[in-house]
Parts: sequence; C-alpha cells; structure tokens
Amino acid sequence: MKRIRAVILAAGRSRRLGFSKLTLRIDGESVIRRSVRPFLREDVEKVIVVTGHEHRKVERELIGFKVDLVHNPLHGDGMSTSVRAAIPFLGNADTILFHLGDKPFVKPERISLMLDKCRREGAKIIVPVCDGKKGHPVLIDADIVRDEIGALEGDKGLREVIEKRKGDVVFIEGDEGSLFDIDTLREVDYLRERGYRIEEGER
Repeated sequence: MKRIRAVILAAGRSRRLGFSKLTLRIDGESVIRRSVRPFLREDVEKVIVVTGHEHRKVERELIGFKVDLVHNPLHGDGMSTSVRAAIPFLGNADTILFHLGDKPFVKPERISLMLDKCRREGAKIIVPVCDGKKGHPVLIDADIVRDEIGALEGDKGLREVIEKRKGDVVFIEGDEGSLFDIDTLREVDYLRERGYRIEEGER
C-alpha cells in the first residue's frame, strides 16, 4: 500500500484581486477550506498546508480540519520556496499530491482516479488535462520530489519538474475544476453569474 501525502500551497499574495482570495467565501465556505477538503480522506495519510502571506487568516480558516500547517517566511521569493518548505514534512511518503489553495472545485473522484492509476500502473507523475491545458492536483513520486525540488529557485515550481521528467508523465482527463482558480475579479464575477453566493472573508 502506497503512503500518500498531500501538499496544499497557500502562501501567495492576492495581488491582482486586491483582497484575500483564500478567505473569500463561496456559498458560505472559504476558498481554502474548499480546496483542502477533498484531500481529507482515509487514503491520504497527511495533508500539509504551506502558508505565507496573511498566514494567520488562512490558519483560522482551517480550524477544525486535520492538517499540518507549515509557515513559509520566504514566500515572497517565489513558489519554489513553498514547495521546498514542505519537504521536511513528507516523511516516508511514497507519493505526493500537490494542489493550489486557490483551486476550490477539484472533485474527490478526480483524486480517486489519480490514486488508482498510480497504484495500478505505477505512474510516477500524473497530470490532469482539460481543453489542452494542464491542471491540478498533480501527483508526483516522492523520490522525484526529493531529488528535484531542491534545485528550484524563485517562481519555478512543479511545472519545471514535470518538464524535466516528461518521460514519466501520464496525462488523465481533467475537468473545469482542474483548471479554475481565483486570481481576478473576473473569476469572482463568473462565479456569481453561475449562481454562487460570494462574500469577502476576513480583511
């Protein structure tokens, strides 16, 4: 049985939005809670949330969730610092699921499909694709993470690791939830148009 951990990257600033996107509420539940919830499952032994900007707010949002919180004080130096911050907490995991804290519509079935493919076929990297675009979560063999992440710098992240190891990549069919994130007011307006109740969270 593979030992699986999840890493949720939730350290960035909401520069383009102007207020905290992770505490934005969709039908009463914050974006970060919606993003983390699908990973709280029996076959994922630990969920690690890497915080940074406004980390106290994110931590408060996750009260009641069984997660390990890791603060990245270097988050301003780029995503690579958040990925590296998670490394000491991977323990003896065989497989890591990486997800972004501002993608609140990933379905549990998508995670199940990825984990099943990993178990059955031994896939080392699994990436969902929708409309020709790569999405999240991304599943990566833990040994690849340990070997490659230390060399990342600045805003480089999993994309560079996947490109370097493209011979190990298996693509699966994703959906809108694999791609949709909240970066600008345009995405907020889109959600309202779709009938979601949107409220700003803690400022």
